[in-house]
Amino acid sequence: MRVSYFLLLLFFCYVEPQGFVPPGFSNSLYNFLNIPPTIFTEISPKCSRDFGLFLKSLIASANILETCNNQNGCQKSLEEHSFALKQLDAFGKIPSGITQWTTISDGSYQACDEADGEKYSTNYCYLVLIPRNSTCPHMSNLSQKMTDTSSTLYRLAICIPESCSSSDVVTIFNAISPLPFTACQTFCVKKHHDTSIWPWLFLIFMSLMVAVATLGTVLDYYFVDTDDKDIRFRILCCFSLYSNFKTILSTETVDGRLKSVDFLKFWSVVWVVVGHSPVNFLMGDTAKKLVESRKELLTHFMLDAYYSVDTFFVISGTLLGYGMWKNSNCFQLTRSRTFWIKLLARRYIRLMPPMMVFIGVFVFSARFIRGPTIISLFDNMDKQAEKCADTWWLNLFMIQNFWRPSENCYGISWYVAADFQCFVLAPLIVIPWMKSQKQGMKFSIIIIIISILATFYTFIHHDLPPFNYVLKGMEEYLTYAHQSSFLRIPNFIFGIVLGKVLATYSTPASLAYNNSGKFWMLCFASIFLCFYGKLQAVANIGQPEMMPMISAAHHIFHRTLWTFAIIWVIYACQFDLSRCFTSFIKHRLWQPFGRLTYCIYFIHWWMLYVVLNQSDRSLHFVSQGQMLLTVTIPTVVLCIPAAFLWSSVFEVPIGRLEKLYFL
Repeated sequence: MRVSYFLLLLFFCYVEPQGFVPPGFSNSLYNFLNIPPTIFTEISPKCSRDFGLFLKSLIASANILETCNNQNGCQKSLEEHSFALKQLDAFGKIPSGITQWTTISDGSYQACDEADGEKYSTNYCYLVLIPRNSTCPHMSNLSQKMTDTSSTLYRLAICIPESCSSSDVVTIFNAISPLPFTACQTFCVKKHHDTSIWPWLFLIFMSLMVAVATLGTVLDYYFVDTDDKDIRFRILCCFSLYSNFKTILSTETVDGRLKSVDFLKFWSVVWVVVGHSPVNFLMGDTAKKLVESRKELLTHFMLDAYYSVDTFFVISGTLLGYGMWKNSNCFQLTRSRTFWIKLLARRYIRLMPPMMVFIGVFVFSARFIRGPTIISLFDNMDKQAEKCADTWWLNLFMIQNFWRPSENCYGISWYVAADFQCFVLAPLIVIPWMKSQKQGMKFSIIIIIISILATFYTFIHHDLPPFNYVLKGMEEYLTYAHQSSFLRIPNFIFGIVLGKVLATYSTPASLAYNNSGKFWMLCFASIFLCFYGKLQAVANIGQPEMMPMISAAHHIFHRTLWTFAIIWVIYACQFDLSRCFTSFIKHRLWQPFGRLTYCIYFIHWWMLYVVLNQSDRSLHFVSQGQMLLTVTIPTVVLCIPAAFLWSSVFEVPIGRLEKLYFL
């Protein structure tokens, strides 16, 4: 009943007062807003002053609406208190769609922004509420809480004085609210960050990189022939945007190139963006429609993006094996410790600088990308940036995949660590194959069997579901199964063996050549089964997921099925088996996109927040198509030029410097 006074006040301020305002309305509102004086001693003095002014203006507005008989005079009298009415208008109201698990009551960010500065600075926030007598949850990772029917979290949009801290708002709400909820915390658009020297140092570093790239471009453009110049000139020319742009955009055909890799890499990273797009919608205003869409086959074609990661591991292994066996001195080189140390060092140098510098961009920009949509996601971006202050060293040592995503710095970087760890284990696979096919087969089978047994143990020990878009156990699956390099090592091994075959044989096997059409049909059937199998494994709301043993078998079977489908695509394209498919897949158009894949991968997570930040309210899921058109496609389109620039400034120069010193 008390809440109705707020709604009535907002209605009355836009109509002629006489005849609409019930007698005694202002007294009732005064009694409702008559907060015990002790509350003001528990909040900060400035918050107490500003919040008191807000309440006083609301009561004065109600009194004017009740007693004033002159409409023009009423409007003039209300103008003095318009800031309070705008501020109240910005509050969230009782939402519709409760049966759709609506958990956010959105307000008006524009109304709150209009009230800003009239009497004091205002701040648009989301107040996290839980049912009364419940315990406030830990705020580090709440995405899976939104799909857990055993826990309920609500968010109420409020417009408060900026002087009021999160604890002040919680204290006020819990003291006066008649609603059956307990306030836990607020997430606000305006947030004060501690001043530190690190952002300034990062700005100085980025300014230096811009200066180096500009100088290198000028020198390279006017002094094309760099062979006869000193080493300092050649180092600067490595950062030339002119040459680096040409390198990325080049479509020249190189002998010995794996023809399908660029196509597979680019569309796999696009698929990763598709798969990551719904993650934030789990923290939107309603998760029911998104959860129910798991029972649709089309959803699985979009959300089963972890198959794209399997593709990446197969490609990494294939490129390693192909490069090894293409080298005429491969047998002598692989028996040298120096060779492997140099290989890992070069891999580390190629991967680390572009990613770490961009993590700096993510951390630095998090304080500025703070619209209503971002804070409605429990201020998830800023929390990730704060994690980087404590766990950045995990990324530096390539071990971030051993930690939970919620405890990680830039969670998607787990793949870079897992890929590097596979390269660390590569000597155990490559050297036996170099000695003999029998030894190679023996060691590979042993490692694969151990990995399979480890998969069963992991699923049973941690009671894991078969995939990551479940109602419970999402983070556990990501931590122990999805991010594990050793559980993914079979894909890497199959890739190495494929690379050996492609480098050793110049013609396809007769079985593959004579039955290529049948193999293509099997390939497409396998891909369909991978999606259909996941669809059949989805449990209905309220029903338990698969048993851990069955989940492990389901996980291994579909991942292996997908791996063999990708192996066939690479093999068939390399030997031109069925030109109707291979001519498109191996087209030179995909070469520039393939070179941008790595940068697109680590940029897309940041770009998703940039795209989402353009809205002024919480996320609302309608359909996969809506999400694809409004989030995924804009993110991919923006990622391509961003990756093009980032690769030109960091990734390509690192490669050129490496060749300058290692070769």
